[in-house]
Amino acid sequence: MAYQFVDREKEMKFLKDKYSSQSAELIIIYGRRRVGKTELIKQSISNCPLKALYLLGEIQKENQLASIYSNIAGLTLDDDFLKNSSLNTWQAFFDYLTRYIDKNGMVLVIDELPYIHKTNPNFISILQFFWDEKWKNMNFKLILCGSSISMMQKIALSYSSPIYGRRTGQIDLQPLKYLDFRELFKDWNEEDILGAYAILGGIPRYAEEFDRTKSLPENISKAFLDKDAFLYKEAKFLLMEELQDFANYFSILKAIAVGKITFNEISNFSGVAANKLFIYISKLIELNIIRRDIPVTLSKEKSTRVGNYVLKDYFFRFWFRYIYPNSSLIEIGKPEIVLDIINRDFNNYLDTIFEDITGELLQNLSLNGKLPLFTKWGKWWRMDHEIDLVATNEATGDILFCDCTWEEKETDKSVMEELLEKSGKVEWGGENRKNHYAVASRKGFTQEAKKFAMGKEILLFMLEEMI
Repeated sequence: MAYQFVDREKEMKFLKDKYSSQSAELIIIYGRRRVGKTELIKQSISNCPLKALYLLGEIQKENQLASIYSNIAGLTLDDDFLKNSSLNTWQAFFDYLTRYIDKNGMVLVIDELPYIHKTNPNFISILQFFWDEKWKNMNFKLILCGSSISMMQKIALSYSSPIYGRRTGQIDLQPLKYLDFRELFKDWNEEDILGAYAILGGIPRYAEEFDRTKSLPENISKAFLDKDAFLYKEAKFLLMEELQDFANYFSILKAIAVGKITFNEISNFSGVAANKLFIYISKLIELNIIRRDIPVTLSKEKSTRVGNYVLKDYFFRFWFRYIYPNSSLIEIGKPEIVLDIINRDFNNYLDTIFEDITGELLQNLSLNGKLPLFTKWGKWWRMDHEIDLVATNEATGDILFCDCTWEEKETDKSVMEELLEKSGKVEWGGENRKNHYAVASRKGFTQEAKKFAMGKEILLFMLEEMI
């Protein structure tokens, strides 16, 4: 599927405003690989009032890379000297660029910054020198971009970085939300779009691997179940770039993917001792691969002993649930067995993702005035009782209880009766508490359920209606 640039309106406006400012700007852009950082930058500079120079980081020695960059700058800026002369040190290259910037202004993009840092550890210090001594008083916009989140935090964002305190803005680019991702698959029915989102995780580049003329199972087979396919080993490559001690990280992620969500369950399943597990989990949270959920009515101060871990990134969730455990079958050329495993379990897999997407869509309705305004969203559970989605507003006393059912049949009134019962066990708010109820269903509702909902003022939603 050809690439289609969607959403990113907020980020595009942010960059447009920075390009139009009369002051120097140092902007850090980071986020996981394939999320669309480079495309965002290229789209933003396409209509930029200043001349833009884009340089892609590579693992090469200073003299080689500086020489390559000077030639690229010569072609981009139509500068005869740079076209015919190789400036082979950072000092010489940036000195020459500074004279151009002083006269004309410029946007300079250095993409994949961590690659340069690997072979040139002093590169960030050189940037800091030129920023402090020359560029900060010019009409100059410096964009530093990278996919290794841990490296970008270390060399560009942390207190120990030479450029700490100099950035004028940053973009932590996240995967597409469901409403934006679905624009890439407008020809599909809504259930298949949700399935694609649950597999690809809102990563635009991965959507290119899916053929909209083929079915969802056909695309899974083509994109994941061939040992030469791009997505087959993608998760492994991404993690190897960010992490060490792969065996323990992979065991932890597999544990969470198959439903081991408490700290002790993860420790027992993965074999990682409890006294070491926290370090691994903290790193995975830092990389936005997993998240820790607490009951939405509980304050963070009281949540130290309560919390469930889930794979936040759907691509990793799918890969560790189906691809990684069955890689031997894929390697020996038995993809049909793995596809059968996926098909039989896929509705179970989609169940919790439907809850997440319902939360996103209802939150959107809330912000647009179609529902009361709720400021905090999440799950609620206590002992054996659980509610899929609860939203609150401390200031108004409004609280929403929502059940989400991803079943092959219409939802009946027993689901609503149970929701009403469980809502009474939620300790939140005082005498001014205002309860609201909703049920989201994949296949709609029985007539009896509709009648019951009308009498109890329960809002009923199907996926298409929320959109």
